[in-house]
Amino acid sequence: METRYMPTREALLDFAARMPELNAQAVEVLILFMRTAERVQHRIFDVLDKKYHLSEGKLVVMITLYQSSEPLAPSELAYRAGVTRATISAMLRRMERDGLVTLLPDAGDRRGKQVQLTEHGRTFMDEVLPGHFMRTAQLVSNFTQEEQQTLAKLLQKLGQ
Repeated sequence: METRYMPTREALLDFAARMPELNAQAVEVLILFMRTAERVQHRIFDVLDKKYHLSEGKLVVMITLYQSSEPLAPSELAYRAGVTRATISAMLRRMERDGLVTLLPDAGDRRGKQVQLTEHGRTFMDEVLPGHFMRTAQLVSNFTQEEQQTLAKLLQKLGQ
């Protein structure tokens, strides 16, 4: 993974000297957070991509369908995955071609569709998720329970 250029501490302090209202430490913390988030994301999704040809968006869609007891509209899947409707349409065509999902007519809207996992899709997720969750948990395994709780609270606060 190639690390993107980020300003150095010295550059931030130099800029803060010219702009006293700038909190250089806050900028540095967020840069560190973004670098770390990018590395974590790569460590998680590189394995899923190489082993299962599974992107982040596709994983979110698959987990959403896996957890749902009812078929879902493509627009709902697009919203939950954070992608456009055009993107979800293309993704669902590929997933249907691969036998992971099936598209059903929407009983309430004759033009609409509903999406659900096939048995193959459910079996696929049964194979993928345990290892995925174990690899994810491993990333914070050197943190104590208290540190994990503190980090969770800080990240929730950051996201507000």
